[in-house]
Amino acid sequence: MSRVPRLARGWHQTPADGCCLMELTSVLAGEVWSDRPACVHPVLACVARCVNDQSTEEGRRKLLPFATKVIGTRRAPAERLVAHCTRMAGIVAPKWWPRNWVVAKAVRAMSGDEVLRRLLDECVAICREVSHGTGDEQAARGAAGGRRGHRATGHAGGRGTAGDPRAGQVPRRDHAHAG
Repeated sequence: MSRVPRLARGWHQTPADGCCLMELTSVLAGEVWSDRPACVHPVLACVARCVNDQSTEEGRRKLLPFATKVIGTRRAPAERLVAHCTRMAGIVAPKWWPRNWVVAKAVRAMSGDEVLRRLLDECVAICREVSHGTGDEQAARGAAGGRRGHRATGHAGGRGTAGDPRAGQVPRRDHAHAG
């Protein structure tokens, strides 16, 4: 019998310590344990970490399906994701703030598991819309070599590729986690 993972707030050094939504995603995607999976757009990953941390325990249980939905969303317009978060939260942030700060502020300004889950769902939809694109866009990405040469970020301190068992696996803590 397999166990359904229990999502918890914050960053976890190992799966034995628990997992957040992005750490679970890294495992499901076959990557090194991290709250910054290479297969997820960095801004979307920040939204997911913040929603995970802001949600109640019951709300986090309902986030489990997102662990697979966010895989493969690496290509997306960061500005569009940030703008969507700030619009939904009704906030304005200084232009000089890093994207993750803006997203964290936006998610913290929102409350209620349903509202947070809807925000995450809409951000995934924005990423999917871009990921699927038109046939011409997909052909152009394929002709450009797709993701060849991509080095995982947030894994092994940038030393090695995701899933490489020989790479030094250094867990990284993201400042977007509240816990």
